[in-house]
Amino acid sequence: MWRWIIRVYVSLVVFCFLVFFSGALLMNVTRGLARAGFPALSYWIHTHVLLTMFSLGVTAGQVVLGANFTGRGWFRSKDRVTYEGFKLEKIKPWTLVIVSPLLLLGIAVWFLEQSEAGVFYPTLRDFYQGFLMPNCTNARLVGLGVDVACATQLLIVGTWMASLGYSLAPIVRKRGSRLLHKMRGKDEIRILPEKRKEDLMKEKTKLQ
Repeated sequence: MWRWIIRVYVSLVVFCFLVFFSGALLMNVTRGLARAGFPALSYWIHTHVLLTMFSLGVTAGQVVLGANFTGRGWFRSKDRVTYEGFKLEKIKPWTLVIVSPLLLLGIAVWFLEQSEAGVFYPTLRDFYQGFLMPNCTNARLVGLGVDVACATQLLIVGTWMASLGYSLAPIVRKRGSRLLHKMRGKDEIRILPEKRKEDLMKEKTKLQ
């Protein structure tokens, strides 16, 4: 039981680290493009926050969680189980399930806030505009924090979207590698007849 708790904990830590690293890299690229006179990427990120978080999750999930990621012997527990023994690559597709309680908690808190405000039966439109996709184009600072709805979208819904992309990352990697193999196979098939023609020409010249 304790080993599973440690595995889930380390898996979440690695997930947060990889998503944060991917986000920091994206922000640096975005700032560089904006300074160079290409603000389109920055505008797209602010307009499609959830899709950006999903993309960050897919990007972070491309890292294979094995010895090539940390080196052998990293994280050794009391029972001398190393990082590789946790098999975090197998837990990766289940990251969505692990993070889902956070989304359910956020939904429950939102419904409680609506009931306190006198809205006992919010519609799907209210849920979509108030929880999933609030208008954050003109989000302003409130005290020491940010707009509550936008912060909820980024921290709860955005994290859930990142976990969705992170869980689907192995499938994306497999499909991408298969597509590359097919493209390489087609290129090889095209190149082979040309090589055969060259070989035939060489044989003819030798016979002459």
